[in-house]
Amino acid sequence: MRKLILFLFILSASLYAELKVIVDGNRFLDDKSNTILEINYEIPYNELQFIKTENGFEAQLKTDLKVMSDEREVYQQDFTNQIILTNQELISSAEPFRDKITLTLAKSGFVIKLNFTDLIAETESDWEYLFQTLDQDSMLSDLEFSSQIISDSTDYLQKFQRWDYLFLANPSHIYDLQEFQKLFLYYEIRSFFKNADDRSDLTEIITISKNDELIKKDEVQISETNDLINRIKKLNIENLEPGYYSLEVKIVDNISGYQEVKKDYFSIKAKVELDIRIFPDLEDDFRLVKYFLPSSQTKIWKDLTESGKKNYLKRFWQLNDPDPQTEENEFLTLVKKRLEYTTLNFSHFEAGWNTDRGRIYLRKGEPDEILKLKTGFYTKYAIKDYEIWKYRKGEMYTYIFIDLLTSGNYKLIYSENDDREITLPDWANYLDKDFDESLLE
Repeated sequence: MRKLILFLFILSASLYAELKVIVDGNRFLDDKSNTILEINYEIPYNELQFIKTENGFEAQLKTDLKVMSDEREVYQQDFTNQIILTNQELISSAEPFRDKITLTLAKSGFVIKLNFTDLIAETESDWEYLFQTLDQDSMLSDLEFSSQIISDSTDYLQKFQRWDYLFLANPSHIYDLQEFQKLFLYYEIRSFFKNADDRSDLTEIITISKNDELIKKDEVQISETNDLINRIKKLNIENLEPGYYSLEVKIVDNISGYQEVKKDYFSIKAKVELDIRIFPDLEDDFRLVKYFLPSSQTKIWKDLTESGKKNYLKRFWQLNDPDPQTEENEFLTLVKKRLEYTTLNFSHFEAGWNTDRGRIYLRKGEPDEILKLKTGFYTKYAIKDYEIWKYRKGEMYTYIFIDLLTSGNYKLIYSENDDREITLPDWANYLDKDFDESLLE
């Protein structure tokens, strides 16, 4: 059963419609053989809306947890994290806010629902997980991936600690080689059989494969007196090629012959530094990315330093990369291609990307249909060229642009199903007193 759901932005006009939350659930057994579900989640700071307060910069993240059984709510809890940063540059960084929820459940079939809401930006995301218990005779827990496991005996961040170690879980299972050369893995083994010396006799085999080809194999013998064996593995990944990998942990009990396998996956992101600047002027870059952002995520721009603004732009392109494992940022490539088109086709007295048609083309791409018409004699602006743009794949968008000054710089007067764009109250008066509205269908 797939236990990880990753909320990624998709390559469409709905960019930034949801809060980007990365969630991973892992199961362990307690000493009474109940299943413990540990839910790790993280949100990049630049996904949250911060406001300036006397204590620094503050965001508010509400988490609503529900446990459902046969569509009936059997447990509910909500809480709000007040996230305060004193370093302004962190606001526009991809450094994550981390949190963890732990549940102990005795039977399968529960549906775990989480709703995450940025109370300031009013953006949200949902996560849903069909819970299955681990078998009470299981030798092996789920596999928990971490970016780092650090020796730490303090009381700081206790919910992320086990014994004297701090676990910085990586719920995405994505490792950027610019940041990480090691993959940390944690799991638990329960030993049911002992030899004459009252010790377990286990073989642990870890394999990493790519496209069904074995890349790495590590085999060790385990001999312990404890019934519960905690395993922390540090795997070197710096020489792995970018892409997706499967990871398998196999435990063989050499006394009973019993064996158990757990499989999961991870991916390696290439060491690529993208040229994310499109214009010489930072403000032009910002005006361009604003086309794809809600206003709640652009307010912070004016308060950023130059370095913070560069990081803001860089992270925008990185977060909207639909496949971070490839060297090419497909979204950046698409926008550059659309930008070139707007320059060639919509530039007159100002840059094509900065016109109304250019803005819509950058956001939505090429229309499915364009009607090129002229206004009537008895209108507000007689005998003027106008265009109707129709998008009919997915959501239904319609726009009307009119060349009011006969300059080639068409102005938007009507939009349908696009809350980001205007519709003039008297838009029909610009076209014809008997305008045929069936043209908008």
